[in-house]
Amino acid sequence: MIFGEEDSKPMEPHPHPPAQLRLDTTDMQTLYANFFALAGSQDEIVLYLGATSPLPNVPQPALKVSHRVMMMPANAKRLMLALQQAIKAHEERFGPIELPPPRRPEGGAP
Repeated sequence: MIFGEEDSKPMEPHPHPPAQLRLDTTDMQTLYANFFALAGSQDEIVLYLGATSPLPNVPQPALKVSHRVMMMPANAKRLMLALQQAIKAHEERFGPIELPPPRRPEGGAP
């Protein structure tokens, strides 16, 4: 029997246990991204990933958007929850992640 976290009443085992997946990483590529943008519709969430690095004497270097990840909203929510758990575990182990204040647009009021 399996006990739920919220109460101590026994729960019946799930009729279809999660399948064991084997990940094939032979063709995996690694991407470094320090930029992301989101878009979406009722049927999908789109995550754009890219990177930029400051160049000497170039005030606004080009931002290279290299990948687009499209997923159903339910899978995007699963990803969000997994990221929240990963960040929580990271902060518990290494300390809080500090975010800088948002940048003001160039030429904007102080």
